[in-house]
Amino acid sequence: MSALLVAQDLPDIPRLAPLDAPTPADLLPLRPFRVERGPGLSRVPFDWRGDRVREQGDLWMLEQGAIQSEGLLLLADRIEYYIAEGRLVAEGHIRLEGPGLRLRGERLEMDWERRSGEAWALQMDLPPAWTLRSSHVAFTTLRTWAFDSVELSPCPEEKPGWKARLSSLKVDLDGFASLWNARVLLGSVPIYYVPYALYPAQAERTSGLLPPKLGMSSSFGTTFGLSYYQTLGNSADVTLSPEYFTKEGVLWGGEARWQPDLTHQGSFSGQTIQQKSLDTRRYRYALKEVWQREDGWQLTADVNQASDNLVDADFGKGLGYLGSTSFDSALYLGRTFTFGNLNLSAAEQRSFFYSNDQGDPFYSSGFPASLRRQTLPQAEFRFFPVPLLGPLYMDGGIRVGRFAYSLNDITTTTGTGGTTLSPNKSYAWNRQDANTRIHGRLGQWGPFRADFEMMGRATHYSSSLGSPIFDPSAGVNGEVVIPATSPFEVDGPAATRFLASGHLRLSGPQVGRSFKDVSILGYQGELKHVAEPYFGLTGTSHYGEAGALPRFDTVDSFPGVNDSASGERSFELGLKQHLLGRPGSGTGFADLARLRIATRYHASTIILSDGRYKKGWSSVDTDLDVEPDERLRISLRQSSDLGAGGTDNALSMALKTKSGSRFNLAYFSTGINRFLVRQKGLQAGGVQRFWDDRLRLEFSANYDFHQKGFASSQVALAYVEPCVAYVLKYTHVALNTNLVSGGREDRIDLTLTLRGLGDLFSFRR
Repeated sequence: MSALLVAQDLPDIPRLAPLDAPTPADLLPLRPFRVERGPGLSRVPFDWRGDRVREQGDLWMLEQGAIQSEGLLLLADRIEYYIAEGRLVAEGHIRLEGPGLRLRGERLEMDWERRSGEAWALQMDLPPAWTLRSSHVAFTTLRTWAFDSVELSPCPEEKPGWKARLSSLKVDLDGFASLWNARVLLGSVPIYYVPYALYPAQAERTSGLLPPKLGMSSSFGTTFGLSYYQTLGNSADVTLSPEYFTKEGVLWGGEARWQPDLTHQGSFSGQTIQQKSLDTRRYRYALKEVWQREDGWQLTADVNQASDNLVDADFGKGLGYLGSTSFDSALYLGRTFTFGNLNLSAAEQRSFFYSNDQGDPFYSSGFPASLRRQTLPQAEFRFFPVPLLGPLYMDGGIRVGRFAYSLNDITTTTGTGGTTLSPNKSYAWNRQDANTRIHGRLGQWGPFRADFEMMGRATHYSSSLGSPIFDPSAGVNGEVVIPATSPFEVDGPAATRFLASGHLRLSGPQVGRSFKDVSILGYQGELKHVAEPYFGLTGTSHYGEAGALPRFDTVDSFPGVNDSASGERSFELGLKQHLLGRPGSGTGFADLARLRIATRYHASTIILSDGRYKKGWSSVDTDLDVEPDERLRISLRQSSDLGAGGTDNALSMALKTKSGSRFNLAYFSTGINRFLVRQKGLQAGGVQRFWDDRLRLEFSANYDFHQKGFASSQVALAYVEPCVAYVLKYTHVALNTNLVSGGREDRIDLTLTLRGLGDLFSFRR
């Protein structure tokens, strides 16, 4: 959880009006106002409105009123204007307003036409959101001010959570503010002192130094950071944020942002450090780009790269979200036409692994420490369905791309029994794929319906696997253990695959029952249960070299219709059920819950995507989705193998409350394929808010049942006052021997965040 966001995400608090100044509602009737001039009162250079207006010689007086000229408005209990001198004196409940100016005070003396003067016991609003109180100010223009005995805060409350007291302050609203002897007070306790500082005072974005950042860490030493912000015109800016760690060196960081127009924006952020204790370079960078042109072209980029999977935990805010850090990247350029879509895409998914002692052929000691799965790139054209014959439609597409596997840090065993680190290896190949599909409803006969789908596909591979990872001679339901990296060694001869695939589905009849005036688990209204059975036949032609093809995506693993594998002959049985509800008659039914139970029988042996051979009854798949309202969602996915036994489970739940609290829970386990890593874990996370959101508890945890421990967990407790947040955070990351890190498995962070200044201080242990 970002402490800065915790401090900024505060409920709106009504702005108080100290000094009993008029409220905006009181001012509204006063501007604009009609010119009112009495006899002999034409020598004053402003319009006026108020009570008891009189003139004595060169002295013009007004009580309980307002004057206005050239965009400047002044309200006060008493206003005196010395005509010959052009000097104005105002007392009591003063309010002076102009473009970019809002000042309140008790006494004001100024040259009305030159816009210069002095004010006492004043409060002034400074852009963008600061409030200033001062005993005295002198100004030569309404843009240049010199204050004495200043109290400054971005908090709108009468008693702000934090404030700064200055001996003097000079402000140029077109430039910078110069501060002398600034003391930052948390409540009434001084915690920070700066003898001199320069700060942007413009309402517009202004280049300059940002507040420094201090921190302490038992692992990395004392931390000092100083950021510089540079504007690049009206649509771009750059922030440079180096941090010095006394034990590890300098972490160079920065961010660039741009938004040349409303349809185009992007950002780039990065960090890098030559870590002393590890003698290695660690880095993390991200690129975001979104550009949607008016002619329909769209460009999006989301690039995330890192040296290792713990750099965020060591030098960032900790775990960004539940689970492992994401290092996926994607690039998309395309346009949608009335007849189809044309696009160019590139992607990379990077995964980090560690050795285990479970005897798995995959992810064993011979498996790479990290794997990059790359699309380099892929061009695709797909045309939308067009009418063919009656209810039948035709669509299809062409894809041309280059793909690669990149293996890093592979450990191999030497003849003497030792281990050595092999060089990184990369395997790349080209793939061209074209397919045409005909689909539609064949007919409706009473409660029964028939749907049809047929596809032809041709795929060419410039390279195949050096040795087939699956051997058809192994027999029905047979599996062959292969070297750990074989599925990625795409260095064999070229291959061309032609396939034809068809699917026929018969559905019905639908059976339903209604339940009136139901009251259960907080729900009240009418419920309707609908069940529909279905039966399907699928046939896909056989390709004899399927075991030698790379397994990159579904085009390779399930090239046929209805997610069918090469050579599949199967029939499918299933039952779909819906639970519909509505609060009363006259309103539509909402889909509250959906349940699907299905299984397949394979008449011929096929190769599944995970490498198993399958013939006979397949797994029984159960899908359940429950969404009674927008605050609760429950999903269940289960696959049970009827023949070999074993079950894959995935259960997730998300709950939100009216107060803004939320809770997420996910459970998963794999047990069908004995040649893949057994996974069984529990993930939980959420936010709980207390005391009108003054106290927040945020937590996330990832528990691995096989490792019998938490792979990662994080608990943060934040106490939020107006403009101040105190964040205590505990983070646990399981460090494995082949992962790079200079930090600790268990970490405690204490951070103080102030609105307007950000993270002022952090302590890590």
